[in-house]
Amino acid sequence: MVTAEQRRDIALLLRGSIYSDVSPSPTATGEEYSARQVIDFCLDLGEVMLSSGADARSVEVAIVAVSATWNLAAVELDFPGSSIHMVYAVPNEPTITGLRVVRDAGADLHRLNNVYGVVDDIVGHETDMTQASQRLVEEIRSAPRWPPRVVASAMGVLGVVVALQAGGTYWSAAGAFVLMVVLMYVGKVLGRRYLPAFFVAVVQMALATMAGSLAMAYSPFDPGEAASMVAACVVLLLPHPSIVATAQDAISGFRSLALIRGLGIGLVVLGMVTGIQTGLISTRWAHLEVVPSAIHLTGLTLWWALFASAIAAAANAFAQGATARVVPISMVAAIFTQIVVQLCAHAHINLQLSLMLGAAMLGAVSTWTAARMRISPASIVVPAFCGALLPSLTVAHSLLQFIGHAPGSGVSFAISVLTTLAIGAGLVLGDIVATGGARRAVSTRTRIRSASLDTEPRRTASGHDGQPDS
Repeated sequence: MVTAEQRRDIALLLRGSIYSDVSPSPTATGEEYSARQVIDFCLDLGEVMLSSGADARSVEVAIVAVSATWNLAAVELDFPGSSIHMVYAVPNEPTITGLRVVRDAGADLHRLNNVYGVVDDIVGHETDMTQASQRLVEEIRSAPRWPPRVVASAMGVLGVVVALQAGGTYWSAAGAFVLMVVLMYVGKVLGRRYLPAFFVAVVQMALATMAGSLAMAYSPFDPGEAASMVAACVVLLLPHPSIVATAQDAISGFRSLALIRGLGIGLVVLGMVTGIQTGLISTRWAHLEVVPSAIHLTGLTLWWALFASAIAAAANAFAQGATARVVPISMVAAIFTQIVVQLCAHAHINLQLSLMLGAAMLGAVSTWTAARMRISPASIVVPAFCGALLPSLTVAHSLLQFIGHAPGSGVSFAISVLTTLAIGAGLVLGDIVATGGARRAVSTRTRIRSASLDTEPRRTASGHDGQPDS
């Protein structure tokens, strides 16, 4: 029996989400499942979502909505570090606990979409635990949506766009394409050897910096072109989905998980800085003379910026494993976001606030659209913000200062690459704004359970049509 206090706890956990109307029901199909079964399934669900790039708040909402649908109310949920901990405790019954450690981290938008579909079907009473478990197993065992050559080519195209956004020329864009494809394969080879992300970042950025230095010394590339080429690699090798998810977790109250993710991001950034230093030292014999103050990088004009954002969003959608039907939606979202950012620039709003406002608008549109399409908001948000909100020009400027050994350039470079934290703050704000409309879109899909039941009157043993014999 679900108490009024337990219902209030569930309402509190789901408050402000698209599933805020979900509550335990005595007619729910979950009465046939034990607490252990529900907890095991929810932990599997959370592990798949976190390993696919979801933020902790989305995972909490999904788990609480599923457990409430299956009539499991007295559940405590926590995210201590990189794990999920669930406890079921009611009076006069043994306490049941469960723990999952999430060891894999990344972004798989196709898998995340499918998992959101599983949650939506459970909440809508359209699937049972057996079918839902089979679908989760299929997602865990499934191969990446696109083959490695497609992902590498997509990252190369993304490198072209980001190099142009960072003030580069056609030559530096072509160099960014080749360099990104090479770095993607290098990262894949090192990843197969289970090399920690810190050392992978060191190797990749050392190679990128060496390539930029040699391009300045032995090719027509000027320092600005080389800086924009290397800056494109810096921007794209950053774990942007993790950076944004970290900001979302910290703002949403999941500070333990945000701290663990932030530590991992900090190590990657430190590895990139170390790799740049290593690349500069290894090419010191080239006697490069770079005067950062003499180099001026300019971004794209409005129409070229909009076009570049659309292409970058499409390329990143393929690189992150999104389905083909999401690609045009991500392109439109990126163009819309770029327009917001350009308007903020014309209003002389600083970069951090512009990114947050652009992300807020993107988050609101993506939340509502994803609810209508029954997909994950991240499948729209991640490609779109990578196409429109990455601070490419700022990173290129700070990289030039770093190459020229300007005082404080290392700190400036680290701050510029972490500017994307403002995107996470904006996405949380946009999600809050659009949740009401998204919730209405979800509620219209929820089936009335009695419509699928036999409601015809039954003849009783004592008479006809339920009336006793006289």
